[in-house]
This record gives sequence, structure tokens and C-alpha cells, in this order.
Amino acid sequence: MKSVFVAAMLATASIAQAATIISVETPGAQVTSIGVGNTAVETFDAQATGVVTPFNTTFAAIGVTGTFTAVLITAADQYGGAGGIGNQAAARDTGNMTIDFTGTPINYFGIWASALDAANTVDFYRGGNLLSSTNLTAYTLSDAYRGNPTANFIGQNFGEKYAFFNFIIEGGYDRVVVQQNGGGGFEFDNITIGAIPEPSTWAMLVAGFGLVGLAARRRAAAIA
Repeated sequence: MKSVFVAAMLATASIAQAATIISVETPGAQVTSIGVGNTAVETFDAQATGVVTPFNTTFAAIGVTGTFTAVLITAADQYGGAGGIGNQAAARDTGNMTIDFTGTPINYFGIWASALDAANTVDFYRGGNLLSSTNLTAYTLSDAYRGNPTANFIGQNFGEKYAFFNFIIEGGYDRVVVQQNGGGGFEFDNITIGAIPEPSTWAMLVAGFGLVGLAARRRAAAIA
């Protein structure tokens, strides 16, 4: 299955001059459709609910360990939780959720960002240097992204948008900071990491062939 970019592919200017390409999956999608290279997913379903500081996740498929700090784990509700079941994660009330990675170099990051508001920002670091900072509401998403797309909460929280974002970071990254820069929360799920071709190569693949769907997916990705 091919994905349609609803935000143009962007090489964003970044503080460390590392090119970043950002794309958004089609409305209702809660997983990536990028099928090049190796990827692994954290669903948060195995974590206990409540604030966990920190916990480690082993992304065995790609030989990477992620340390999650200051993340709130809650059950799926109208604000998020892929598939409308299991758990979701959140950064709350001007808080930052940090993931530090060790192991095989990675340059892909995916996130199902739900109940988006203007305070929701994702930052990438390498060796302590900030590579890029992206406010997810900087992208104009159509009204098709409004409301929870999962069967158990279909259409709820219609005032906010839900979208899966893909990031390709030139040269790779070793830390991600998910920021809630105001009151409320930044809910998210299906954190996906991986190693794929560098941005220039990946852009050519997309232009020539489109995005190829992953064979293995976690839960139903979209509700018609």
C-alpha cells in the first residue's frame, strides 16, 4: 500500500545543519507505511500505567535499546492509544519525555501523535547537539485528520487532529525529546525507529516508487 504525503517532503533547516525529511501518513493511519530498511516499534502495552522514570525497551530486531524518561503511561481513551486498545504514552503539563538510544545507528523515527495541540514538539539530538525541532501543528492537516480514528472512540475529541509522522534525520540521532510546551498533554503511541537510506536516497526512492507498506503491522491502522 502506498502512502500519500499530506505535508510536502521537507528538508528542514536545523541548528546542526542536519537535513530532516518529514512526511505524514494518510488520515486514520497509526503505523508507518515506509518499508525500506529495518524498523522496530514500542507500543507501551507491556508497560504498567502511571509515571515510569525510567524504563528500558530493547528493540531486538535492530539491536537498539531505548531508555524512556518521564513518560506517563495510560490506557487508550478518546485522546489516543493505537487501535483504541492497550496503552498509550504522554508528556504532560509543560513536561518533556526523553528517549536515549544506544546500539546500531538509527536515522528513522515515527510517531502516532494524537489529540494534537500547538504545544506538541519533537526534538532530535546527536552527541548532545540539537539537530532539529519540529512543532507538529506547523503542518496543515485537512479536516480528515480530525477526531479519534479508532473503532472504540471513533470521532471523539473532534476538535483535535490525529496523524502518524515520519522523520528521516541525516546522519542519525541518539536522543529524542517529546515536548509538551504548555498545559495539557502530548499523547502518542507506536514509537517506531529504524535505519533506512539517508534522506537524499530516500527522497529519490519515494519519488520513483512511492512508499511500500510494511508486511508486519501492529493493530488495524485505519478506520474507514
